[in-house]
This record gives sequence, structure tokens and C-alpha cells, in this order.
Amino acid sequence: MGKSNPFKIEWDAHEYEHKERSDDWFWAVGIISISVAIAAVIFGNIIFGILVIVSVFALALFINRPPENVHVVVNERGITRGNILYPYDTLASYWLDTEHPHPKILLSSQKPFMPIIVVPIGASNAEELDKTLSQFLPEKYHSLPFVERVLEYLGF
Repeated sequence: MGKSNPFKIEWDAHEYEHKERSDDWFWAVGIISISVAIAAVIFGNIIFGILVIVSVFALALFINRPPENVHVVVNERGITRGNILYPYDTLASYWLDTEHPHPKILLSSQKPFMPIIVVPIGASNAEELDKTLSQFLPEKYHSLPFVERVLEYLGF
């Protein structure tokens, strides 16, 4: 299953795709979140209303931050994204999503609280990655997690 010669493929990619948002987008998010917070207070759930307001404030701070570069390394030990190593023995399978506007590696984890790990491919060679990863993991179709697809659709 493993390769006897050590190998290393590495690249830098943005941690997420940055989208420019108009003032209308911020107004829409603000109006919706304040409406939800007011409805929560009317129904007697003040804590949820406060949570919505704090969450939207944190989102507004995060959303304007430009993405940082993440260093990705694929070697015989596993896949490293930033400072986190995902060893092959903790992964079940992989899928290269090259049809997406921003290609990604989707890794299926054996850990129950981290089922799909998304690693940006960036300017790396997808064919070389496929050849290398197939030596350690089975290739199996995975789609982006539901929450990530919804957030992408909403412009986050």
C-alpha cells in the first residue's frame, strides 16, 4: 500500500475563496439577523437573540478578512494542511473535486466529528496528486458537505 521511496508534493493555496460583497449583501444579512433576534426575544428566547447578534457581529469581522495562504504537503506520512497532519491511517478515502471553480481534495475521515476534510488544491497538478494519493487511499466520490454548499450558495 505504501511507497518505499519517500516523496513530497507541496503547494500554497488560499484557505478559502474570497468573494467581494456589496453593501446590499451586508444590509440583507443585517436585516435578516436583527429580524430573527427580535422574533427570538418576542417568543421569550432572549439567549438565542443575543447569540444571533453576536454571531452576525463575528461574521462581519471575519468576512472582510482576506484569506491567508495555507501550505499543503502530501508525503508518505499523510496530508498536512497548515500545521495539521492528517495521517493516512485516520482517512478512509479521497476525491479530487476538479469540476469546482476552486479545485479541492475531499478527504473522508474515520473520525466521527470530522467526516469530510476539504483541502484546497491551488496550482498543484491534479493528475500527480491523484496518482500519489491512490497509492495510500481508495478513491471514492465525495461531495462538499451540505453546510458548505449552503454557505457557498448564500455567498459566504
